[in-house]
Amino acid sequence: MPLALKIILLAVVQGLSEFFPVSSSGHLLLLQKLLGFTTMPLVYDIFFHIGTLLAVVAFFFKELRELVLRFYKKENFRLLLLLAAATLPTAIIGFLFKDLFESLFTRTSHLGMAFLFTAAVLLASKYLRLKKKLPDFAAALLIGVAQGIAIVPGVSRSGMTIAVALALGMGFAFSFRFSFFLSIPAILGAVVLEADKIPWEGGHWPQLALAVLAAALAGFFALFLLQKLVVRDNFHRFAYYVFILGVLVLLFL
Repeated sequence: MPLALKIILLAVVQGLSEFFPVSSSGHLLLLQKLLGFTTMPLVYDIFFHIGTLLAVVAFFFKELRELVLRFYKKENFRLLLLLAAATLPTAIIGFLFKDLFESLFTRTSHLGMAFLFTAAVLLASKYLRLKKKLPDFAAALLIGVAQGIAIVPGVSRSGMTIAVALALGMGFAFSFRFSFFLSIPAILGAVVLEADKIPWEGGHWPQLALAVLAAALAGFFALFLLQKLVVRDNFHRFAYYVFILGVLVLLFL
């Protein structure tokens, strides 16, 4: 398969599955396994993530601009503190289990169970709600733990964070927005950690630009569609797809 087509295919999968609650890392690992994409350099994964980061910024541009430029407003400052609180446990989990997580990205033996776990969490988001609302900062910490668990390929970051936020009674609109605001430091952190692997010299920039553009466009579309599904209380329906995928992976891989 030509390199450009391979880049577009993986970028679109990354862009869609990064925001749909189906696990982008799990889908990329599965796709590379099925199609024999064993020679795709890691640098492309970095630029796929840059593309999805641009999609988040473009989709939430007005809200993010308001949050940054008027950070001193009470509601904005509180939201920034909640995002910081949620980012902390994710960073700690990633640091403590870095070697374990990196080893999981090289094999598919765990993928089936990870997809089934994601399906169970998504389905639970429909029916599980705490009767008594937790304090916002306690809820933010739990969402951060959920995001940390989602570093495992096959466990969806957006699925875990939105589902936990919904279960904690944070509402559909806020859960959607908070989850993807929270993705910004997570994606930035991943890009910074892998930045030393970027070959700054050479004629590879057109291919890397293609990776960013394709992932960004696919990601923006995914965010637009997912927002409507979350607001309409259809978020849990992704569980059916992920469940079937998990069963197929267990049976055939």
